[in-house]
Order: sequence, then C-alpha cells, then structure tokens
Amino acid sequence: QILNPNMELLFNGPSLRQFSFAFKFTPRFQKEAQTVRTIMKAFKRNMAPKGAGGDFLKTPNIFEIQYKGKANQYLNRIKMCALQNVSVNYTGDGTFATYQDGAPISSVMTLQFQELTPVYNEDYEDYITGTDGVGY
Repeated sequence: QILNPNMELLFNGPSLRQFSFAFKFTPRFQKEAQTVRTIMKAFKRNMAPKGAGGDFLKTPNIFEIQYKGKANQYLNRIKMCALQNVSVNYTGDGTFATYQDGAPISSVMTLQFQELTPVYNEDYEDYITGTDGVGY
C-alpha cells in the first residue's frame, strides 16, 4: 500500500464562490430614472463599511440572494454574501446620452458578490427533496 501522490491535485481546501449579476436599466420617464438612481445608490451604500470618523469600523451589510418563482427549484442556491464591487456603465446602448434633466437613457449596473462561508457536503439536502433546487 502506498499513499496516492495525486490527492493534493484533487483538493486544496474549501473556497468561497463569487457571483456576478448585471442589470440593464432603461428608464422611460423621470420617476423611473429617479428609481434607478435610488437602486444604484442603495447597493453602493450597503456595500460600504459603517463608522466613518470613529476608532473602529463596522462591517458592511450582507446580502441574502434568492431566485424567485418556480425556476428556483432548478437553479442553484447561494449562501449569505458580501457585495464586493458595484460598477455602472452609463453607456448602456454604446453611446452616452441623457434626458433633459441629465438622467442617463440607458445604463448597466454590475454587482460582484462573494459568499461568506464555503459550501460543504452537509449543506445539501437529500436527493429526493426538491426544496433546495439543484443545491449549491
């Protein structure tokens, strides 16, 4: 009997998964443009640490991401995440253009999340159970 020298190649340890989501916004009137601005600001604000000016910083908010509807039975699950990056492309249609009030006609917001804990075998439910979709 000898130790398998290739075992190190198969497993280096658990890792934290990353997820990226892109949302295209094309507001049709001023109220929708204001809503888009609020959505973007909410994500940017909630990814920032708390406690500016104090001796200690508090962690940013964490996010629970879920798919809604019947499709969630066939899609992956995601553990609690931290929002690592928010980027906005204000030329969503390839050219920078705004309405009269300065609101972009089209923009794409990309969110980069990372799970806070690794996925373990014990996180999965039984094969027969369909409540966790395809699992993680």
